[in-house]
Amino acid sequence: MKSRLAVLYLVSLFTLTLGLPTWAADLSIGVVEPDKVLNSTTVGKKVKEALDDYQRTRQKLLDSQASELQTMQDDLVKQGALLSPTAKQEKEASFRQKADAYQQRLQQFTREYQTKRSEVLGEFAKKLEHVVREIAEKEKIALVVEKGGAGAGALILYSQPSIDLTDRVIKALNDKGVD
Repeated sequence: MKSRLAVLYLVSLFTLTLGLPTWAADLSIGVVEPDKVLNSTTVGKKVKEALDDYQRTRQKLLDSQASELQTMQDDLVKQGALLSPTAKQEKEASFRQKADAYQQRLQQFTREYQTKRSEVLGEFAKKLEHVVREIAEKEKIALVVEKGGAGAGALILYSQPSIDLTDRVIKALNDKGVD
């Protein structure tokens, strides 16, 4: 039984190998770097700016709350020896309560930012996909693959510059004035 599977596997592999050159000749491939498109297009810059503004406004609120906590902590340290045990416990309890509220708000803002980021980048990805599809159909490209950074998780380690569609996608997005 195992020998039959091995023979079938070898025959399939041999058939695929012989048929591959004909199949590969008809396949045109392109690559696009979404991060470069995000950083180089008007719409991408607007997306990044909107996310930065969203984060900045929340950060101001958190900074204000953190400053208040720091003041409370400083007062507790300065007045700690002068306060009665009951008063000290009340101030410490109040401080812990505000610190807990700060942590909860921080977690809430982090979740909100991640949701907003996913939403905004998802909309950008749809626009990017639409433009890539138009270019691929116009230039008869059968497969367009995302090219990321050169890090360990990169799917494409090398591609010829001639198949890189990134600059054409950037130009098309900027020409469309997509918002």
